[in-house]
Amino acid sequence: MEASVGVLRSAHGTPPVALPDAIDAALLRDLAQIAGIPNPVVSPVDYAEVQLNVGCADESRACLGSIARAAGVDALLVRSLSADESGSVRLELRYFDSASRDEPAMVSTEAPADASDALVRAMPGLVRELFGIPAVAAPAASNDPEPRSLAAPPAAVSGAEEDEGSIGPWLVIGAGAAALTTGIIVGAMAADDFSLWKKRLIQSTVQADQANADYDDLKDRALVANVLMPVGAVVLALGATWLVIDLAGDDASSEERATLALEPRPDGAFLRVRGPLGGVF
Repeated sequence: MEASVGVLRSAHGTPPVALPDAIDAALLRDLAQIAGIPNPVVSPVDYAEVQLNVGCADESRACLGSIARAAGVDALLVRSLSADESGSVRLELRYFDSASRDEPAMVSTEAPADASDALVRAMPGLVRELFGIPAVAAPAASNDPEPRSLAAPPAAVSGAEEDEGSIGPWLVIGAGAAALTTGIIVGAMAADDFSLWKKRLIQSTVQADQANADYDDLKDRALVANVLMPVGAVVLALGATWLVIDLAGDDASSEERATLALEPRPDGAFLRVRGPLGGVF
């Protein structure tokens, strides 16, 4: 169960009129995107008034714990915005977790009143610092003046081929198992329905016609099962053999590796393996 977080706000002095709303919008955005807190409980009452109602006037654990219990939340985030006479605006974020024994964490920054939008831009970094979330490093710029070819290097190409080779057998095995399982299920259901069909009482022409139609449906389902089961078994064996060959050929040269070929026959298919399979079992 996610911990519930309450957001309290306070303002001192006379910060720019639109700044508190912009700060709060950035805070709620970054709490969701960076800290994973998408739905905090935002108090409509000023932080100072909440403190007065609880009976405390500081940022101690005792005071914040009383506020958290009164609000019915597990943690508190206090956003404080203050402007002084010199024209500087200070932003503080304080986080209290009732489940932790640590003192409330606090981060802050300030900017001149005529450049207060810098506080909004600083919000992602403050949220990361407050919750101890490392920043995502930007990719380093290349110092190579010559343009690089878009072709993948040989190592990358060979790695991709190895990945395809390792995934391929499992895809074939999965397809074969799915076909075989489907054939078994369809065949079993058709057999059960045929048993019931043989016990059906025919007392009218309409019932006879319906019985004939049901019999045709049973034949179709039996045909589907008779096709899916052997095909699924062959594909499953093909995938398993492919996997064995891959395992056997991991350390072998191309001349020493076994090869696999599926040859069509009028009555089905023939699986031919050429080369050694030594070292697998």
